[in-house]
Amino acid sequence: MLDIATQKSFQERLRTIRTLKKDHLVSGQKKALLSIKDAGSQSFFEYSGNTYFVKNLNKYEETSDDFKIKKGYFIYELTCLCLETGQIIYFEWEFDDELEVSMTLERFSFRNLKDDAGEGIDEDDLDQIADGKDVIVINGEKFWYEDDWPSVYYRGTKQEKVYMYEFENESRTKFLTIEEWSGSGKEEYQIYTSIPVHPDSINIISKGDF
Repeated sequence: MLDIATQKSFQERLRTIRTLKKDHLVSGQKKALLSIKDAGSQSFFEYSGNTYFVKNLNKYEETSDDFKIKKGYFIYELTCLCLETGQIIYFEWEFDDELEVSMTLERFSFRNLKDDAGEGIDEDDLDQIADGKDVIVINGEKFWYEDDWPSVYYRGTKQEKVYMYEFENESRTKFLTIEEWSGSGKEEYQIYTSIPVHPDSINIISKGDF
């Protein structure tokens, strides 16, 4: 007997699969011309043996330090349902000279983070870490400071302020991102790792809505 959560997951995935209409499928010839940039909300795509449904498409826009001046540089975030596992997976893409794509792996809290000396760190240490271009350690793996920048996150018609702290491991095969959200009047944090995805490894099944 499946537990209730598993039953609901199966039902959601089945309903999602039924929304894929035959006349929305991308033909084989057109597939080669499309990338994740063409995946809108309600679209389907394949990656690494799994099929993903885009539940939501939102975006970050880089701003000035006071969040008032928008710079026109965007990172797009796709909230995806994996039809094989039922997991929610996030894909992000940006275009900076070339198309760059990443996929989230794990989420963490500050209690999982250490400095290079093995001491715990918290939100009060972030500016010092960024200024000193220091290292953050998670489960023995080191992540070096790469960048920090302010942005506005567009969730439908709503805009929220988000400050990004970005780190990468030595081989640049895994990224660590700490997001500081301040739109609710108090600061909240999202901490996660992600990996780069080769854009050509994503195959669009249907384009969905924009």
